[in-house]
Amino acid sequence: MKGLPEIAAAVGSLVGPAVLSTLVSVKGSSYRKPGARMLVGPEGIQTGVLSAGCLETDLQARVASVLASGSPQLAVFDLGSELDLVWGTGMGCQGRVEVLLEPLAPGATPPWLSLCATLLAARRTGVLATVLGTRGPAPAKLADRFVLDPDGPGLLPPAAPFQVALITLLEDALQTGTPVNTVLAQDGWELNLLVEPILPPFALWLFGAGEHARPLARLAKELGWFLGVVDHRSALATAERFPEADRIVVGHPPACLEGLPFDARSAALVVSHVYDKDRQALATLLRQPLGYLGLQGNRTRSARLLREIEAAGGPLTEAQRQVLHVPAGLDLGSESPEAIALSMVAEVQAVLSGHPGGSLRDRAGRIHHVSSEQAMPSAASSA
Repeated sequence: MKGLPEIAAAVGSLVGPAVLSTLVSVKGSSYRKPGARMLVGPEGIQTGVLSAGCLETDLQARVASVLASGSPQLAVFDLGSELDLVWGTGMGCQGRVEVLLEPLAPGATPPWLSLCATLLAARRTGVLATVLGTRGPAPAKLADRFVLDPDGPGLLPPAAPFQVALITLLEDALQTGTPVNTVLAQDGWELNLLVEPILPPFALWLFGAGEHARPLARLAKELGWFLGVVDHRSALATAERFPEADRIVVGHPPACLEGLPFDARSAALVVSHVYDKDRQALATLLRQPLGYLGLQGNRTRSARLLREIEAAGGPLTEAQRQVLHVPAGLDLGSESPEAIALSMVAEVQAVLSGHPGGSLRDRAGRIHHVSSEQAMPSAASSA
């Protein structure tokens, strides 16, 4: 759901009508997954991205009609048709996608959008369901939204049997971690739904606030990650030097690292280049539930650090070795601080996403999102 907080902020500051476009289903290959959003006004795109340029012109042409109708619409784009190459725009993206177009008036952000943005800002989980179609006397209509908040009231239907069936569906979707198109059937009606798990954004914690950490911070924020900066040097760990940081902690390890909100979607890079501080931080971070832990430095220095850590605390477990990346970064031929930062952030992205980080040239199969419509079975209930 990267970009949703920016969409919410843009909607909240609208001075005129606009159309919220949401990619809701994909058959074949698509540049973005279902759930990608873009806000489009009569003058052009305001924020967000739906494709690599395949859809934007056509979507812009539909804005006036959607605003005139005052009602949401589903638009279908066949990006793989041979006829498109002859008569159309030559998109050639090789996929068939559906986009939900919703008119928005200035002055109020939809409650579902505000709640999703709040969950993401707090790095909390949840699930968003969007109604894409109905059959029979369904208790919802096109573009209705429901939000499951495991730690709050959420936005759920009042009808008890419907609510129970929907919550079960949303809880199942949270386990998959990927957007899916599915059907909820009950008492002679059906709802076609796009179900999107709301997962905490990746978090990057930088232990070390030297000059070389600043390009790391900029890249992390460009990717929409939560960014934390930790250092014992108060002159370096400042908001002026790291305006991108969501949190800045000044202190000495291990005390400064205790209680920080680490989880499996979090990464830490030890880059202070102060030997004792790196050793103390690394020893503490190895005991945290991180998805990635990297140490910047040459192999000789890194090996010595690890020997001292094991001498004091015992051999590293296999799980710790899997998380630990020493030296940190992909082999990109990096020399400048910016290129070195790119290599490390790229490795973090690959590891937290569960990808090998190799060349797309060597990857078999599709490189973009492939239809997830069959990834989750239809949910049926007779309650």
